[in-house]
Amino acid sequence: KFKISASSVADNGMTLAAYTMQDGSATGAFNDAGFSIADDWGTLGFWDAAGVVGETATDNTAEEGYNGATNTLDYKPADGQIPDADVSYTSPNMSGFQFSLGMDDTGAAEDTTMMGATYAMTAGDAAITLKYAASSTGSATTTGRDGTDASSMAIVAAMSGVTLTLAQNDTDVTATAAASDAEYEASSASIAYTISDAMAVQMYTGETDNKKNTSFKFKDTGYGLTYTITPGLAASVTHNSWDHTNNSGTKDSGTNTAVALNLSF
Repeated sequence: KFKISASSVADNGMTLAAYTMQDGSATGAFNDAGFSIADDWGTLGFWDAAGVVGETATDNTAEEGYNGATNTLDYKPADGQIPDADVSYTSPNMSGFQFSLGMDDTGAAEDTTMMGATYAMTAGDAAITLKYAASSTGSATTTGRDGTDASSMAIVAAMSGVTLTLAQNDTDVTATAAASDAEYEASSASIAYTISDAMAVQMYTGETDNKKNTSFKFKDTGYGLTYTITPGLAASVTHNSWDHTNNSGTKDSGTNTAVALNLSF
């Protein structure tokens, strides 16, 4: 991964920022880029710098991997399912409340609109954050029947170096043929513990079901450790295991262990 970023404050006080990043694409081309404009009124994001608050993924380990060859391994339990936005607006933080609106314009009928909100508060020594996001994607065919609706809601509690997250990520798929409709419901949880300035451990687990097809099951569990060797240089070890059955009843399961060295400057 290689990233180049820049920012500048204009004479009127607005902050202008942009970046481009190469993240292991097959061609070697820079495959991630975006820019943003921020001021007291909030932030406008464009391209890959766009996004909505509120979506929660619980796969908090550094480098999970899946080598299943039989299935597509989609609708992972710990993943969020809200599509990326091309343009978005995010409000300033207003006494702990923040919201976003976004859109992905495909140039065709299947445009996506999305929204999200978060509310942060304290309860004793704990910091509590409530999160919600939702999206709706239009029909990609002339029948007008197909489309996808997704939602994400979570509660995050942090205290004394420990962060606990409980999340529900649901996706309703309306297909061209009613027999292929799907209602994926993914429940997951994660916990992260910062042991010291140099070391942190993570763990997550979750399961996805399809309420329209009882054959579909996806269970996933991961464990990780991250060690900061020196500021800007960190090593991580991640182990995850999964058990997946797709809508056709085809089973796939496996484990993956990844060791990574991350350099930032």
